[in-house]
Amino acid sequence: MIKGTTLFKCITLAVGFLVSTNGFAPSQSVPTHKKWTQDYAKAFGKSDDVLSWPLNMAVVPPSETATVGVVGRGYISILVAKLAALAGYQTWIVCPPGDDEKVLSLIDSSSIAPDNLKIVSGSDTDLVDSQMRETDALIIAVDDDTTMSVPVLKYLISPEVALKLKRVVGMSRNLNGEGMGFFVKASKVSANKGVWDCSTADGYKAFEEVVKEQTAACDAEYTFARAGTLKGGACGGENEYKQYLSAEYYTLVKKDVVNWQLIFDGQVRGVKLAKGDVLPGPGAKAVFTATGVDEALGDTSRCGLAEAMVRSLAFESCGNMDFGVGTVGNREPPTDAEWQQLFESL
Repeated sequence: MIKGTTLFKCITLAVGFLVSTNGFAPSQSVPTHKKWTQDYAKAFGKSDDVLSWPLNMAVVPPSETATVGVVGRGYISILVAKLAALAGYQTWIVCPPGDDEKVLSLIDSSSIAPDNLKIVSGSDTDLVDSQMRETDALIIAVDDDTTMSVPVLKYLISPEVALKLKRVVGMSRNLNGEGMGFFVKASKVSANKGVWDCSTADGYKAFEEVVKEQTAACDAEYTFARAGTLKGGACGGENEYKQYLSAEYYTLVKKDVVNWQLIFDGQVRGVKLAKGDVLPGPGAKAVFTATGVDEALGDTSRCGLAEAMVRSLAFESCGNMDFGVGTVGNREPPTDAEWQQLFESL
């Protein structure tokens, strides 16, 4: 077990990339987390009282008494935390010391977080420890193509610390190698460094093994949500989908006159899920899809991925399994009923 200074160094290393790549804050016009929880429950045929969900050790449905922790790096971890809070979970996220304002600006232009979302400094190891002891589900999401520190994972997901843990949802990658190769690697170098080219596949395989071992030790379950090249992640040009990151995201990621991330969000809100590690990369089309704004093989919307990770907590069938998240050309995200159908199809 790691404590004190060692834990601080590990957590700081694990979340350090967050500074330049994330943030979050809810819009005042976004439904309160209580109403969003009720709507979420109705979509699954439940009453307004979210406590009426059937009890299951590994299922963690939205509830004011259920706690979700988020650790990771980059925009995706912030987006996951925001969606978890809006779903009704008591949510906490670890971020580097002093980055609160940057994180909040990405949640909402007003820089106000939901009242059920706590930002925890990576330097406050005692608070991280105490939060983890009350956590029902842990979500791990990293924006770049590296993984979380193994010592941090083994500390957080341990029987001594994760006393109430039921489910761990880890963001992984499409590791099957299909649709990869020279053109994909070339597009990563020349067009978009965020292209997933399977170059760190071994690291993700090791990450998955650690999560499996640690969740088993905690008598909990795991879920892996597999992604390809991450794109988009925010509210859109007219701020129409305020449950996602704020428009500040588009300012931070803009690298040219044309903001392709913004265009992507406007055209690719649809989601497809596939059980197992089966989704392919872009293959020879990689040079065109690297910064493409249409539905394409090898792509994953941050919005779709983040929603899938949060929503998977409520499904018993998602325990000890993995699924891939792909894109569908649609200007609107899936409805609650459509999300249910997607998960039931796995």
